[in-house]
Amino acid sequence: MPLNRWSQWVPCDALTVVVDPLPMKLPGTVQGQIDQFWAEQKRRQPGLFRGSVLTVTHMDQGSAHHYLYTALTDYAHFLFAQRLNVDDPYYVRVLFAAACVRTSDRSLIVGVMGSDTARPGWIQAIGGSADAQDIMDGLFLPIVSARREAREEIGLDVPYEACAVKGYTVDEAGRIAIAVDMAVMATSQEILRHFRQYVQQPSADPELDDVLAVPLGPEGVDLLNNQPRPVVRYLKTLVSVL
Repeated sequence: MPLNRWSQWVPCDALTVVVDPLPMKLPGTVQGQIDQFWAEQKRRQPGLFRGSVLTVTHMDQGSAHHYLYTALTDYAHFLFAQRLNVDDPYYVRVLFAAACVRTSDRSLIVGVMGSDTARPGWIQAIGGSADAQDIMDGLFLPIVSARREAREEIGLDVPYEACAVKGYTVDEAGRIAIAVDMAVMATSQEILRHFRQYVQQPSADPELDDVLAVPLGPEGVDLLNNQPRPVVRYLKTLVSVL
């Protein structure tokens, strides 16, 4: 696994994400602390949503086929766990699918998180927490998740056959972003115009304030390094390797 100064990139020929059939069970005292913490966050940001989150429990990284084992918890637990040490038994090693929308002029479409989210202004890949419809027969389906997020966040319906899992990143806390390559025929400017039209629709409810087109390769890494806004660590890795 090559290590760079942002996060580890793990290419793999095949990836299976197993979801425990039982949601993570927390002690009553811990759950009470999480509930109290969430109530405080909701008072500050009423738009926050307590959706499902996958946390990695262990990994089996074979030479070709990789298995990631996860359990379901929720967004309140995830936010609360950011205050814990990474070796705490109730820390959340979150796993999600990053929808790597790759344009015909070799740019990656990324989002600027909205003011009603837990990370307003942060730049990150299109994507988010696992949804119930992303899990089938005990398996998390990254392509299904990435396609859903691309539809919800930027109004883009990418055909299934244009999507492929390329690998995943792992940061120092064990958090995993599965890179789903989504090749589109449109240029970056066409996608940006499409997003701005999409968010004007009454039915649209995106979590993003804006989208950016980041060139793939060293030029894109430089652009992210010079951003005045915060950038998630894994994003530089994706721009570098895709």
